[in-house]
Amino acid sequence: MNCSDTREAAVRARPALARRGFTLIELLVVMALLSLIMVGLVSALRGMAQTETKIDQRLDRLDQIRVARAFLQQTLGRLSARSLDDPGVPGKKIVPFAATAESLSWVGIMPARPDLGGRHFFKLSMEDTDSGHELILRFAPWEPDSGFPDWSRAESRVLISGIKSLAVQAQGLAPAGQSPAAAWPAGWQDGWPVPDTLPEQVRLSLTDAQGDWPEWDIALLPLPQSESNFSVTVIGGGVVR
Repeated sequence: MNCSDTREAAVRARPALARRGFTLIELLVVMALLSLIMVGLVSALRGMAQTETKIDQRLDRLDQIRVARAFLQQTLGRLSARSLDDPGVPGKKIVPFAATAESLSWVGIMPARPDLGGRHFFKLSMEDTDSGHELILRFAPWEPDSGFPDWSRAESRVLISGIKSLAVQAQGLAPAGQSPAAAWPAGWQDGWPVPDTLPEQVRLSLTDAQGDWPEWDIALLPLPQSESNFSVTVIGGGVVR
């Protein structure tokens, strides 16, 4: 037997399995494995997208809170203490400041912006809107020797959305010269019960769906022009009282 006959015999002797292709079952198994891999990849990508969305929402929320707090610190840091006649009690003086346990009203300086700036009436409170509970700032141009305006007609802006509750507290020391025997609220008060004197600080406590926020303690600084006994001398850019 020659060599060519030997090779032909070896080829014919090979099992049929070595010469056939993939079976249908094998293809189905491969397709099922690929499907599982694709499902896993899609789930992973969806999870990454959801995580990114939550991060973006969190950053937007933090930015909203930061802007609101900075605005309030700026406007409450320059508020009017100019005494006005109490419309309800002839001869009695009050300051343009009012705080209840759930709202805060004052006269301050609107940060400069196109077509808007200068002294304004402000009111901060939580209001029910179509979007739910929101921290709303209402404002109106200031008018000399007048009380707070009709807030329902004032302009408004949403400072923070999704608020569950707002609590306002205030505290301050008795003014110089007041009789020690006179009653004076000590410590933090819900709202502010002294209509003719500004408190020194206000505290805003807010909650949302995630729980309580850190409390905001904001110092109240009267405008120099609003105090009758205030005088300044400018020396080389500095201010001497």
